[in-house]
Amino acid sequence: MKNKIKNYLKRILKLIRLDEMEILPGHLAFYLVLMIVPVCSLVGIFTSVFKIDGIIQILNNNVPKAVISLIDGAMNTNTNNYNILLFLIFSLWLSSNGTKAIIISSNLLFKIKEKDTIKIRIKAISMVLILFLLIAFIIVVPVLGDLIISTLTNNFKESATSIITNFYHILKYPLSVFLMFFLLKILYTLAPTEKIDSRYMNNGAWFTTISWLVLSRIYSYHLNNYSNYNIYYGSLSNILILLVWVYLLAYIFTIGLSLNADNYLNKMFEK
Repeated sequence: MKNKIKNYLKRILKLIRLDEMEILPGHLAFYLVLMIVPVCSLVGIFTSVFKIDGIIQILNNNVPKAVISLIDGAMNTNTNNYNILLFLIFSLWLSSNGTKAIIISSNLLFKIKEKDTIKIRIKAISMVLILFLLIAFIIVVPVLGDLIISTLTNNFKESATSIITNFYHILKYPLSVFLMFFLLKILYTLAPTEKIDSRYMNNGAWFTTISWLVLSRIYSYHLNNYSNYNIYYGSLSNILILLVWVYLLAYIFTIGLSLNADNYLNKMFEK
C-alpha cells in the first residue's frame, strides 16, 4: 500500500513536470474566469424561474467567501424579457470559450490533431449546455432533498421521520461527491475530439474531485483565518482571490486530464 501511494505521487510529479503544465492551466483558468459570470447568470435565471433558493448556502462550506460575493452578484443579475434571448446567446458564446479551452487542452495531452475550428466551437457550445444542466442538477438535488425532509418533519411525527432524516444527512455529502465526479468524468470524456472510452477518465475524475474539495477547504480556511489581502489590495482583493482560486482549480483539472491521457496513451502503447 505504501509503495502504491509512493508510485502514485511520483507519477503525479512526473506529470506536473510536463511542458504542457506550464501553459495549459493558465490558458484554461483565463477562459474559466470569463465563463463564471455568464454561467452563474444562467444558473441565477434558472433558479429564479423555478423559485429555487439556498444556492449560496450550498457553496458556503467549499468556496471562499470573497468568491461567493462575486458569484452572488452574477447570479442576481436582472435580465428583462426583451434582452434575455440576446443575453443567453452571448452567455453561451462567451462560456464556450472555457469549454473550448478544455477541448484544446485535451487534444494536446491526448496527442490528437484537430484543426476544424467550427467543429470544435459547436462541440464547445454543446459542452456548455451539458455543463449548465449538470450544475443545475447538482444544485437542485440538495435543495430538493432539504425541502422534502423539511416537509416530512412538518407533517409527520418526529419518530417516523428521524430515521429518514439521519439517513439523508449521511448520504447527502457522498452523493454530492459522486455528482461532482460524474460531472468531471462527462467533461473529460466529451472533451477530446476523438472518441475515447470513458473508463480511461475515472482516475483523473477521482483525482480532480478529491483534490478540488480538499484544496477549496484549505484555501477557504486560509483566507478566512490568515490572509490579509484587503490590507494590500483593497477592493481588488476579491478579484485576486477569485483568480488564484480558479487558477488552482484549473491546475488540478489539467493534472487530472494528464492522468487520463497518460492512462490512455500507455494502454495504446502496450497494444
